[in-house]
Amino acid sequence: MSDQQVSPRGGRKPRSDTRRNHRQLLKAVGELAREAPDQLTMQAVASRAEIGPATAYRYYSSLDDVLAAYVLSVVEQLRDFSATSTAKGRPLFDSVVNKWVDLLAEHGPALVQLRSRLGYLERLRSGNAIIVALRDAWSEPVRGLLDDIGLPDTMVEYALFLANMMFDPREIQDLLRQTEMSRQEIITRLTEAYGGAVRGWARAG
Repeated sequence: MSDQQVSPRGGRKPRSDTRRNHRQLLKAVGELAREAPDQLTMQAVASRAEIGPATAYRYYSSLDDVLAAYVLSVVEQLRDFSATSTAKGRPLFDSVVNKWVDLLAEHGPALVQLRSRLGYLERLRSGNAIIVALRDAWSEPVRGLLDDIGLPDTMVEYALFLANMMFDPREIQDLLRQTEMSRQEIITRLTEAYGGAVRGWARAG
C-alpha cells in the first residue's frame, strides 16, 4: 500500500461542504475502482463526485492521495471492528479474518490500486497511517491465535509481518475471482496456511 498522505490537505476543522466533498471524492474513487479501474484518474474521480477538478485538487494533491484516504477508511473499519469485538483468542482472529474478506469483497478493487516501494516493517516504523491502522486491527487477533497454538507473544511483530503477506488484498481478490473455491474455503485455507507459517517461523528461530 502507498506511502502517500492519507488526510485532506490543510489542518483546519473542515466545514460541512468540505466534509461533503471529501465523502463524495472517496465514494467516487471506490466506485470507479470497481467499475473502470483502467480509467481511474483524478479528473474522472472529480467528475463522478460532481466536483470541479480544481476543487478536488485542493483536497487531495494526487490520485494516490485520494486512494490512500479511501484505503485508510476501509482499514479503519477493520480496526474498529476488531477493537469493539467481544470475542477473544482464536474466535477473535477468525472473526477479523472474516470481516477482512468481507471488506475486500466490497472495497478490494480500490485497495489493490496502491503499491509501495517500502516493506511492511519499514512503513510501520515510519508511522505510515495505513500500516499503523492495520497493525492496530490485527494485533489482538494475532496475539489470540499465538496463544491458541502455544506460541510466545514476543513474536507478535513477525506474526503481524506474516499476516500482512498472507492476507494481502491483491492475493485474496485473486482467489475470490480466479478460483472456484467458496469464500469460506478461502478463509479456512488461508487461516490454516497462516498458522503453519507462524509455526514454521517459530521453529526456525
